Amino acid sequence: MHRVTKLLMLLSVAVAGGCTSSAGGAAPVKSPRVTSATGTFAAYSPGATAVTYDPGLVPAGAVATVSITQTSSDSRVWFTVAGLLPNRGYGVHLHTNPCGATGADAGPHYQHRHAPVPPSAPSPPGPAPAAPASAKASGSASASGSAAPPPANPSYANPQNEIWLDVTTRADGRGSSVATHPWTFDPPPRSLVIHATPTKTGPSDAGDAGARVACLTLPA
Repeated sequence: MHRVTKLLMLLSVAVAGGCTSSAGGAAPVKSPRVTSATGTFAAYSPGATAVTYDPGLVPAGAVATVSITQTSSDSRVWFTVAGLLPNRGYGVHLHTNPCGATGADAGPHYQHRHAPVPPSAPSPPGPAPAAPASAKASGSASASGSAAPPPANPSYANPQNEIWLDVTTRADGRGSSVATHPWTFDPPPRSLVIHATPTKTGPSDAGDAGARVACLTLPA
């Protein structure tokens, strides 16, 4: 009889222990996800992580680091850079594609809520007229046959819906910035692009920061 009682008590303890996932019944807390990238800017070469397209504004040898920390509900992005021109403002954004041979390869700004794509204009009947020689030489929109991009919509091109990390460098060419958002990345951004000028916020130029002068590829 005593042996049966002991077995029943042990069984009760084992079952009770197996039903407890954590103290107080709370679900275990997940660790934040952290991704980062560091690169030293140089002229483009296949597979390069950090590319300068304008060494006059982003000298070869400048170094940038991006660190992204995400929880289940928010994200924080840190950006640091050294070796830029002193006492100068730069626009800095996260973009959708990895870096390539030109700044355009990085694609558009990463957006949490995507701006609607305007409908394409119908093609005119018949062959398109040949572009003037001057347009062909300059690589303008008329030479490529594509219209100029529409003005950005400030409802989407803003620092709450995109990741803006503009910096103003100190006298030693260093700078840093941080952006925090109540949302996470899906899919993740694939590059950080440094632009020639600080980011504008007007109704017709929201998100514009001039030429893409450097790019750092981020891990997938």
